[in-house]
Amino acid sequence: MKRTGKLLILAMLAFPAPAAAGDLSIGLGYPYLSAKYDFQSVAAEARLVTGSGIQVYSGRGYWNFHRSRPLTAFAGAEAGYIKFDTLDMKGTGGMAALFVGGEYAVAENFSVLMDFAPTLIMLKHGVYDVGVSGVEYVVNMGFYYRFGGGTAKRPAPRAVRPPPQPAARPVKAAPPEPEAPPPPAAAPRPARTSSAAAARALADLDSQDWRVRRKGAWKLGDLKHAPAVEPLIQLLDDKSLAVRGVAALALGRIGDPRALLPLLLALEDESAYVRASAAEGLGGLKDKRALRELSGALKDRAAVVRKAAAKSIKEIGRR
Repeated sequence: MKRTGKLLILAMLAFPAPAAAGDLSIGLGYPYLSAKYDFQSVAAEARLVTGSGIQVYSGRGYWNFHRSRPLTAFAGAEAGYIKFDTLDMKGTGGMAALFVGGEYAVAENFSVLMDFAPTLIMLKHGVYDVGVSGVEYVVNMGFYYRFGGGTAKRPAPRAVRPPPQPAARPVKAAPPEPEAPPPPAAAPRPARTSSAAAARALADLDSQDWRVRRKGAWKLGDLKHAPAVEPLIQLLDDKSLAVRGVAALALGRIGDPRALLPLLLALEDESAYVRASAAEGLGGLKDKRALRELSGALKDRAAVVRKAAAKSIKEIGRR
C-alpha cells in the first residue's frame, strides 16, 4: 500500500498542468487507489486494488452522459491484470467489466463515486495450469479529491480592448426649437412609474431569496436600465444558476459594452443554461470582439449553448 501511494504521488507530480486546471483527481476506495483524468464528456482512470495477497492493475474509461452540478452520471468499461498469492494458491489472471453509476460533488473539490459493475474474472494457477472463470457483481464506492479549482474555476478569455471613445467635438449652440404645446398632465407618469420600478428591482437584487433576485434582474433587463449594469455583472457570480442566467440575459438586453468581458467569462460557467444565456447576451451587445469566443462555444457539449452561440454570431454579423 505504501508503494502504491508513492506511485500515485509521482504520477501527480508528472502532470502539474492537469492538476492545476482541475482535471486531475485521486480516489480512495475499498480497497483501491486511483488517479482519474476528466475531459468534458469522457474520463480515464488508472486503478490499483490491493489486499489479502491480491493485486489488480486496471484501467477504466468513462462516458459522462449527464453532467449537472453536483451530479455526474456515467457508464463505461474496465479491463485489468490480476496477480494473486493467497490461501496456498499463486497465479495470474484478468478481468473485464461494464459499469454504470454516478459521482456526487459534496464540496468544490470533494466527491463521492459509486457504480455497479458486472465483472468477468479469469484466473490461472501458476503451478498446476488450472484455470477458472466466473462473473461477479461488484459495487464500487470511493472518495475523490480534485486538484485545482474544480469545475467552478473559469479560465479568463483573451484580453479585450476597451471600446474606442469618440473624439471630443466642440459643442455648437442648437437652434431654438419651436415652442411645443404643453403635454397632458398624465404624460410624465410612465417615466416616474418606470423609475420607481427600476428602484424596486435594484432593491430585489439584494434579497436572500433567489427567486426575488431573479425577478429583479429580469425586470431591469426588461426596462433596459443602464445604471443596473454593475449590479447585474456581480450577479454573474451568484450561487443560483437561475439568477446567473437571467443576469446574463438582462445585460444583453441593456447592451452596455461594460458587460462584454463578464459575459465572455460566463461562457465558461459550469451550467449549460448560464453558458447559453451568456451567449445570447453577447448577441445583444453586437460587439464583434465576442465572435472568437462565440465560435468556440459552437463546440460546446450542450446543444442549447451551441444554438445560442450560432444565433448571436448571426446577429453580430448583421450589425
